[in-house]
Amino acid sequence: MNAVMTFASAADQMQRYDAVRRRNAEQAYHRQADYNGRNQKTLDDLEALLLGKKEPETGSENREFKKLDAGLVKQVILPLGKTLEETIDAWREVRREAISVEEPTIADQQLAANASAKIMETEARLALLKREQSIIEAEENRAKAEAFKVASMDLPSDVERELLLEQKRFAKAISAYSIQVEGKRNGFIAEWPSISKTA
Repeated sequence: MNAVMTFASAADQMQRYDAVRRRNAEQAYHRQADYNGRNQKTLDDLEALLLGKKEPETGSENREFKKLDAGLVKQVILPLGKTLEETIDAWREVRREAISVEEPTIADQQLAANASAKIMETEARLALLKREQSIIEAEENRAKAEAFKVASMDLPSDVERELLLEQKRFAKAISAYSIQVEGKRNGFIAEWPSISKTA
């Protein structure tokens, strides 16, 4: 009994699988017909597959590719210049030569586009280099100004130093005296420490 039920359930699963596969094929057919009605060959192939008249192809199709003059690209020898300005001028010359032909090929147009990209890249590098140099020069000028400011400060002589020290001592003595006078006025009496002799 179990063997009969297993066979029946396997047959049901196969029928369900076939039904799902047919439904998916129909949906693919209708989508293809809706979106690509102009491509009749593909529709005919799908219809033949749905009707079972044709097996799906597994081999790859041979396609002919249009050659885009890939072998005719001009060679550019790098580096073009010793400085960034020379490099920019050289790339401009390469771009001018690529476009100067009467009928530029795709390779010539690609070379001109590549040269334009290299020109923009080199100009950006040059701008960054100039900005970095200006920042370095500004830092050097600021450091020189600071050094000049320190060097130009007048240092006091020995006599002036002694006068400054004497003024500081005098100010300290006056502040101590004023504290004592203020304390006496408020009723504080200075007492001397008592020293006792022990034998």
